Amino acid sequence: MKRRNFIKTGSILTVAATVPSIAFSDRISEDHQMKIDSKKINFTRDGLDFTPAEYSNLLSKLSANAGISIDDYSLGGVVEELEKGMAKILGTESAIFMPTGTLANHIAVRKLAGENRKVLVQSDSHLYRDSGDCANILSGLNLIPLGKGKVDFNLAEVEKEYLRTNEGRVDTQIGVISIESPVRRYNNQLFDFDKMKEISAFAHKNNIKMHLDGARLFNACVHTDKSPNDFVELFDTVYISLYKNFNAASGAILAGKKTFIEDLFHTRRMFGGGVIQVWPFAAVANHYLDSFLSDYEASLKQADVFFNELQAQSDIDIFKIPNGSNVFQMNLNHIDATRLIVALEAMNVFLPAVNHNDGFIYFKINPSILRKPVNELTRIFIQAIKEVS
Repeated sequence: MKRRNFIKTGSILTVAATVPSIAFSDRISEDHQMKIDSKKINFTRDGLDFTPAEYSNLLSKLSANAGISIDDYSLGGVVEELEKGMAKILGTESAIFMPTGTLANHIAVRKLAGENRKVLVQSDSHLYRDSGDCANILSGLNLIPLGKGKVDFNLAEVEKEYLRTNEGRVDTQIGVISIESPVRRYNNQLFDFDKMKEISAFAHKNNIKMHLDGARLFNACVHTDKSPNDFVELFDTVYISLYKNFNAASGAILAGKKTFIEDLFHTRRMFGGGVIQVWPFAAVANHYLDSFLSDYEASLKQADVFFNELQAQSDIDIFKIPNGSNVFQMNLNHIDATRLIVALEAMNVFLPAVNHNDGFIYFKINPSILRKPVNELTRIFIQAIKEVS
């Protein structure tokens, strides 16, 4: 089945225009000067997926052009600049660098919970499934999973757990509700925004804190025509990944009210996260901070044209995942997937492996797609298909 108009975009251009922006084409012209993978298109990652040579080259350019102020144990310098910039875009009072998203989520729910140690989470969230029980083992938190087998959960499920908790003989209250969106384990599908609003209103009415695992929040903004603050204002804290959207080699940001954030550097260091220097991460993330929203929307528009051209000229079908974000389904229709992937890699285009559960390739759209004109990218795919047919 051929599909057109795959991607919902719109007023996010207005959102992106509220902050200074560096034209993506200007940065790509710099990338062309690199000797390795300068025109690589990856459909495998959320970001540009720099090689070590590219990353080093970019750091060198940033240092030469504007200079990079070094931090001291993750304090000050370009790290502080990034924290202030991210807080401004998110509409929060303050923000702090964290070396990983796992630590950002953990520290957030740990402090938000206080004496109320029960935390409601999605059954398939990163915090519940992929963090090694850190909240339980290291902080004594009781994670209660909701929405088993689903992307999200609803207010009725929250109310049911709230009532069950209040019926206990010992007074143990729910301290935090943590929501992840987009959800990695569901191909970056989105937690329904209206459900999010209802849960947030209930939580704040009942003195329950809210945390957003927004590792890919900026993707969600474009697909929902909302600003970052439209999401963040529903929560007390939010975590943002620095490598998924902002091309850093590692790192995360945790944002919230000033009173919440101001002393967290002590907790960060207690958990071994006070890294002596993180400027190589912060400088790159800071470079891409102001322009990701517009870059990503341009990527989606280019992808929409590419999808239609490719389907018109080949036996490949591409589907948008319902309630999805940057992940799409590709059906190769009898084309040898392994051979096609190898053929494309030879031409600097990278696809992930076939999902053995359903036979689809689940691939990601990111600004690397802007490195080639649509007609050239289509030509590369058609050529690769002919080579393996």
